[in-house]
Amino acid sequence: MDGDKSDTNLERSLKNFSREFGRVLDPVAFLNKKNPNLCATFLNLHELTLNDGLVSKKQKFMIHAAITAAQHDRQATVMHITGAIKAGATQDELLEVAYTLIPAAGMPCFAVFIGALEQVINQTKRQR
Repeated sequence: MDGDKSDTNLERSLKNFSREFGRVLDPVAFLNKKNPNLCATFLNLHELTLNDGLVSKKQKFMIHAAITAAQHDRQATVMHITGAIKAGATQDELLEVAYTLIPAAGMPCFAVFIGALEQVINQTKRQR
């Protein structure tokens, strides 16, 4: 692939990623700096798997938020909740996802999800 074309595709993908999550996350920025080809591949996979299909983008982000909460990764949960909201998820939908975590992954996972949701809500209020 032509170098200029791949650079343009990478820049477009980084802009799209930043738009979805509010910023380019530190691990993605690091990957882009150290290995732009791998970063471009990751971003391509991200776009291919999270775009609307039989399951909506909103639902996919909510699934990702639940998974990252189960892994007790609050930063990633914040990121995926942000993506879900930008894809149209409501607070009530996100709360319902959080409630399903209690029997499946326990209260610590639920606490991570709720803490991340509150963080996103507070960030959104400050930006207004």
